[in-house]
Amino acid sequence: MSHERVLLFTDAVDSTQLTERLGDEAASSLWAEHDRIVRRLMREGGGREIDKSDGFLLLFDDVPAAVTCGLRLHRELAQLSPPLASRAGIHRAQMLTRENSADDQASGAKPLEVDGIGKAVASRVMTLARGGQTLLSADAFGALHGGTSEQGWQVTSHGHWRMKGLAEPIELFEVAAAGTPMLPPLDSPKAYRVVRTDDRWTPRAELRHGLPAERDAFVGRGDMLTALAARFDAGDPVRLVSLLGIGGIGKTRLALRYARDWLGDYPGGAWFCDLSSARSLDGIVHAVAQGLDVPLGKTSPVQQLGAAITGRGRCLVILDNFEQVTRHAEATVGQWLERAPEARFIVTSREVLGVPGEEAFVLAPMVQHDAVRLFESRADAITGQPGLDDVQRSALPRLVELLDFLPLAIELAAARTRVMSVQAILERMGARFKLLATSGGRRDRQATLRAALDWSWDLLSVAEQSALAQLSVFEGGFIRDAAEAVLDTGKHPEAPWVDDLLQGLIEKSLLSRSAASRFSFLRTVLDYLIDKCHASAQKGTVEGAVSRHARYYALLDEQAATSGRCADIDNLMLACRRSLPANVGIAVRALVNLWAALRMTGPLSAIIPALAAIEETPGLELPERARLEWVAAGMLHQAGDLAQALARA
Repeated sequence: MSHERVLLFTDAVDSTQLTERLGDEAASSLWAEHDRIVRRLMREGGGREIDKSDGFLLLFDDVPAAVTCGLRLHRELAQLSPPLASRAGIHRAQMLTRENSADDQASGAKPLEVDGIGKAVASRVMTLARGGQTLLSADAFGALHGGTSEQGWQVTSHGHWRMKGLAEPIELFEVAAAGTPMLPPLDSPKAYRVVRTDDRWTPRAELRHGLPAERDAFVGRGDMLTALAARFDAGDPVRLVSLLGIGGIGKTRLALRYARDWLGDYPGGAWFCDLSSARSLDGIVHAVAQGLDVPLGKTSPVQQLGAAITGRGRCLVILDNFEQVTRHAEATVGQWLERAPEARFIVTSREVLGVPGEEAFVLAPMVQHDAVRLFESRADAITGQPGLDDVQRSALPRLVELLDFLPLAIELAAARTRVMSVQAILERMGARFKLLATSGGRRDRQATLRAALDWSWDLLSVAEQSALAQLSVFEGGFIRDAAEAVLDTGKHPEAPWVDDLLQGLIEKSLLSRSAASRFSFLRTVLDYLIDKCHASAQKGTVEGAVSRHARYYALLDEQAATSGRCADIDNLMLACRRSLPANVGIAVRALVNLWAALRMTGPLSAIIPALAAIEETPGLELPERARLEWVAAGMLHQAGDLAQALARA
């Protein structure tokens, strides 16, 4: 059961060195006296022993009792011969306690166990304390209930500290006897002091870095930042993380925000290297040398940069926009990973590098409330007026959904608030690629949504471009068998395998696969493909795919047509519509499958447009007419019109 508890962690300073100096026998007597003092003070304060090593983990009912125990401990240990120093940390939080069984206790188990994140916080607070110092978390400080001066205590804040493994910094306080000098803890790789600057935490210590300044407020992504930090903070930490995602999803901003917020983790600094102009190995090393501020000599530039990274010890290197040079990944970042064991790397890319040791981190679109906040923040900056009115704000959830929660699309849409309302933007989403473009002087690939996607398209092979064009005929996603039926990859022996094409498009962040084994595009990507491929050099490829798409869905049996909770209703409707008037037989078969799905999901009326379109098509053969009448009769019967149903049967 969870209860609010107060934990006091103590730890004897330099215990190993002291034992080595005194010898085992003398040290054992000293540690026995240490243990007697701790346990006596614990009992006098009403505490309970939970665990013991070089120090103790003690459980108390209130913070003042834990503080009293800690301060008296420092005083009494200092009077021993030789004197001992202990560090102490106190935290108050909801924690779980559980009793070990009598059999386990008989085998040496502790009577009581304490679980929960609060235990980890208390331990981290203690490790920051100096010898003879008692530190409190903000939660513990809040429970002191005042009266410290009456007890002869003084309390001071040592600011906020970011601690390894904890998502947010915590404020630390020191409590000591009046007149005691109070020194702040020392920074370490696992914990360092941070200060609030604008909307983010930055290390108090001045660390060298090569990070560009942020031009506007960073919004949301707290869960993504925490998850990214956890990759590097793990017990067996990752050294190379590839941030993957479609253009405009915010990979660069996330990498830079992590670097700023966790800069104190990297005494060797954080360094940003823009590879967007690189097209070769020489381009990579030039961009990295510029980002690291390293002049290149006559020796091998890859080795020279590896030596420079190694010399910076624990540092962070961000390699931004790697997707167009992934073929050189092993020859560059792969070599640097081997040469610089303390360095950490973040690569932003639209596809995986394929380097041993790489861990992919797929960046998802924003969550809705963060997407709304981002739009409002950018709109306020554009218009110079704080806050949209309630009518406009009510339309924002639908708008950001149509924008696929993509940060770039949201920012480009917000820029339009200078001349139009949110409702007007929403009404013009049918022309999203005209709408989502800056009117300023920017010419980079982030200036328009189309340019961001053109960049991804141009990096594809001819086979991948053809596959995307063909897959754009689906609506609402598809399964692998459907893709195989629709894709024409050619007849030559070296034609790409369908599974390789699908995997490649997923790795390039253009296609996604759900837990239900369905593949799908973001609406933005699908609209781009329709716009680019359905009236271009790819038109013939698309027309063949449309025919194969209709035939596949028309020839499914009822079980397949209704599988996945009737996930293919949109594709069945398309199969009906696209088959007319050229292939009415396929249209009718698709209609029968569509009806099987709509009987399960509704609305029944959704069958009417397809039914009417086929009925108006001339040249219906008798078998097709019979199937058509069967569907019409079934629809009327389920709608409650029995007379009309009998007439059509």
